[in-house]
Amino acid sequence: MDRAQLGLATFHRPKMDLWSWVELAQELGLGGVELRADPGIAHPDELSPSERRKLRDLKTNGLNLSLHMPIHGVNLTWPVRSVAAASLGEVLDALELGAELSADVMVIHPGRVPEEYLPFPSWLERSRDLLRFALSLLLPRAEKLGVKIALENLGNGRDRGLVQTAEEHLALLSEFPELWACFDLGHLHTLGGSPRSYIRALSSRLIHVHLHDNHGDWDAHLPLGEGTAPWRETLAALQESGFSGRVILEIPDPLGLRLSVQKILSQ
Repeated sequence: MDRAQLGLATFHRPKMDLWSWVELAQELGLGGVELRADPGIAHPDELSPSERRKLRDLKTNGLNLSLHMPIHGVNLTWPVRSVAAASLGEVLDALELGAELSADVMVIHPGRVPEEYLPFPSWLERSRDLLRFALSLLLPRAEKLGVKIALENLGNGRDRGLVQTAEEHLALLSEFPELWACFDLGHLHTLGGSPRSYIRALSSRLIHVHLHDNHGDWDAHLPLGEGTAPWRETLAALQESGFSGRVILEIPDPLGLRLSVQKILSQ
């Protein structure tokens, strides 16, 4: 895998604003930056017209953009309908921003069901219906804007992510032919799944990957090699599958990110 296929994710971190991450990606010769539409990073309400122009210009210099929906406080499937509706509004705003910035992929989370509601199957199905409803609105808008939406698998946690297995991923991909997939290794590792089988299952619908490490207990976003996630197996599986999308390193530690890039390029 060469540098052009690699990218980095932006995080809200002391001494690292949005432009610090962009500069780091350029310094490392990476091919992409994944903006996150959260406050303090790249929220649609905060980016000025001049910043938006500057971000659009990055593509002419060989730096492609993807956009991650806002994470904090956003859940498309929350049991309180007003929260789910507000979350959908946030994601729609992020989608519009992604199109304006010529981002090629928009990554969204499928939502979570609170632990307290899990013993009741009707609440799980209600959340799935809310996700389908959100996708039915988002996907036509994305197609009109020329942006691809990639649905990401979630990991283990107190609340239950609606997409944790390849089967759950494939069920939604089958229902929505215009939907794409984002595979997150760190999330899968907290559930003990096999990246090779997951990648094979997603096949040609896989267009985006998140790579980071952990010890299998929680989503720690460690540099590669500092946990137990099978990142080498993941890279091999991507190569075997003919994957041509972007691999985003979701590592908030700049030094750890640098070392992770070196490890990948030395494979």
